[in-house]
Amino acid sequence: MINSIDKEFNKNDKQLYFNRVKGAITDIALADEWCSITLLVGHENTRHVNFCFKRDQHEKLIGDKKIGDKIGVRFFLTSRFKNGRWHTNANVLQIDTDY
Repeated sequence: MINSIDKEFNKNDKQLYFNRVKGAITDIALADEWCSITLLVGHENTRHVNFCFKRDQHEKLIGDKKIGDKIGVRFFLTSRFKNGRWHTNANVLQIDTDY
């Protein structure tokens, strides 16, 4: 069963589930085409996780959020093989402030 929050992100009906993580913002990097946000996640064993999004989504996703804010991120992973190595990105779908 699909709830209403899943419907708003699901532009097709092939992928129904997405990853979610919560943490504190440690870095926001803006660039011309692709931007990123880094969260410190975990409780006892913390780690940094970097998420990518397109520059035109910056205002919609980030808005007035700043370093130190606690947020939740819904994302999906993509991988590609280039120059003999695998590269994996965590791509942002939505940022939630309802922590």
